Amino acid sequence: MTALELPYRVSPAFCRIAEPPPDPLNESELSRIWAAQTPPSDRLGVGFIGMGIQSRGLLNSFLHEDVQVVAVCDVDTTRREAARKRVDEHYAAFPASGLPGCAAYSDFRELLARKDVDAVCIATPDHWHAIITLAALRAGKDVYCEKPLTHNIHEALEVMKAVDANRRVLQTGSMQ
Repeated sequence: MTALELPYRVSPAFCRIAEPPPDPLNESELSRIWAAQTPPSDRLGVGFIGMGIQSRGLLNSFLHEDVQVVAVCDVDTTRREAARKRVDEHYAAFPASGLPGCAAYSDFRELLARKDVDAVCIATPDHWHAIITLAALRAGKDVYCEKPLTHNIHEALEVMKAVDANRRVLQTGSMQ
């Protein structure tokens, strides 16, 4: 069964279902690190839209995962450049975890147009959540969006239609 065949929405982009190790287990199988077996071409390219306090915490978490942060976006130059610098410094200090060269954008549409962005993390002011989420889903990106996802039922229905129509994964965060 693949991730897309599960009864709930799980994307291979956010969750890899590892094959069980062969039986019987030998010493090399027990010590194997699954993440180390992921070729660079299989790593997710992640973009961050909105680089305020919440997103900075999320960015720090993602930098320690098996993904490549390829782009950040914020209308505030100081936040945008600080996030780009943080990503590049992390990858320079830990070359095995990724490559420096994070792009920085002031317009989220430019970030969404990138082919190497597989998923986006949205932590913008609340009134932008549904707009950016819809644009990301329609651009073929999986989405993690902070709460509130939408402001009304109409926006929520449009987001769910876009999830289904584009066969994308959507997760809403609730950091409580």
